[in-house]
Amino acid sequence: MATAMKPAAAEPRETTSGLHRIPFGPLSREAAFRAMYEANIDFVWRNLRRLGVPLSEVDDRSQEVFVIAYRRYADYEERGHGPRAWLFQIVLRVASDARRHRRRHPEDPDGGAAESREIIEADLAGALARREALERLDRALATIDVARRTVLVLHEIEEMTAPEISEVLGVPINTVYSRLRVARIELERALGRGDRLSGAKLTGEEEAL
Repeated sequence: MATAMKPAAAEPRETTSGLHRIPFGPLSREAAFRAMYEANIDFVWRNLRRLGVPLSEVDDRSQEVFVIAYRRYADYEERGHGPRAWLFQIVLRVASDARRHRRRHPEDPDGGAAESREIIEADLAGALARREALERLDRALATIDVARRTVLVLHEIEEMTAPEISEVLGVPINTVYSRLRVARIELERALGRGDRLSGAKLTGEEEAL
């Protein structure tokens, strides 16, 4: 990405309204962004996937997130939640655009052959079982309203607290708790499970991606 995007000269930023803005010149800006990209590309990829971006598009959409982030990086402000909260706001918009595009163009250009090839080539029984479990989870998540799904993914998979989710999404904390409660019930029903998720984490899913 660094070769495709040339950083514009930037003056060091100062603290504004009590919020720290990262002070950087052109070289440190490039290095800082590269470090953020490498630390968060998996986070962006898996959340685009969880928010309905098809496998055939998720790599391109991940790059789109970071192109947008690069253009806006000079205005990034650390609010105590780290860059993932900021990146997730971009992820939400890119995923929404992808879903709109999908509704207008519902067919995969290759008829879904790319995803089928990935499944066929994973010839180990363990890898197949793991992929099937992830696909089952993805299908279940896809049945949940996007607003509730977003809260569920952030809390159960990304392990954000309710106050952090409230800050990221710009919604009241009671709304976060309400959406999370309903989403858990909907996910249980979609998965056909009888055991409740209360207090349980969907651990291991991010490592599987």
